[in-house]
Amino acid sequence: MKIGILAHKKTPENVMIFEELKKRCSVEFIDPLECFLGSENYDFDLILSRVERDFLTEGIYALKDISKDIPVINSDETIQTCQNKYLTYLKLKNVSPKSFLTYSKDISEIFDKIDNNFGYPFVVKPIYGGYGDGVLKVNSKSEFIEVFEKNEKNELFVQEFVPYIHDLRVFLLNNEIIGSMERIPKNSWKANYSLGAEIREFKLSNEVEDMVLDSVKKLGADVVGIDVLISKDKNYILEANITPQFRGMMNFVNVPKKIADYCINYLK
Repeated sequence: MKIGILAHKKTPENVMIFEELKKRCSVEFIDPLECFLGSENYDFDLILSRVERDFLTEGIYALKDISKDIPVINSDETIQTCQNKYLTYLKLKNVSPKSFLTYSKDISEIFDKIDNNFGYPFVVKPIYGGYGDGVLKVNSKSEFIEVFEKNEKNELFVQEFVPYIHDLRVFLLNNEIIGSMERIPKNSWKANYSLGAEIREFKLSNEVEDMVLDSVKKLGADVVGIDVLISKDKNYILEANITPQFRGMMNFVNVPKKIADYCINYLK
């Protein structure tokens, strides 16, 4: 039994998964930047994708090539969707904050769209990104003008700002919730663990569990971290992290062991 981990970087999380798998089977890293696509004979029984956002195109090509003959976790289609905030929104529109994507150069039209959808404050995000990088809360028209004028790509993903009570990260394997934690912002309005947010284990309500499980099925994700906002009136799915980091979650569950268990059981 031989498993490949598709990743360019040997991050601490990737190494932890590697070490867990090594206890039970043969395992190797596969670098998508070193593959010879279309001619490679891959000697693996299963591929676990840990494709990074910075090398998404290379990783997608590699997965498409490999998956012709070998099962993969997660699929290239799922990764393409979940790495793109707008494509994720289209899949989960009914349970996500109101959002729109525009390349318009007419700022007055964008003002109208904002006023007609959710008003101020709102959030501007990069389509691709993580760790809270490039995510801005815009409180007024003057602030938005400044953001608009600095927007070199002329691409704006604009999202309703949700005043939440709880910001949650839920980790799932094979449509099963293995852990959930609350992220409590510290010195920032953003609740990313990478930005110093405090964390604590959190028990999900049945309603939130059902919403998360239904969303993951729509995305077709095998291994995924789902960000959930619980507000006074409604619960929302904010994002899907298809190559989820899990150092924070490790305080509550042995994620590498769970991932290794899933891979081995998948092959059995």
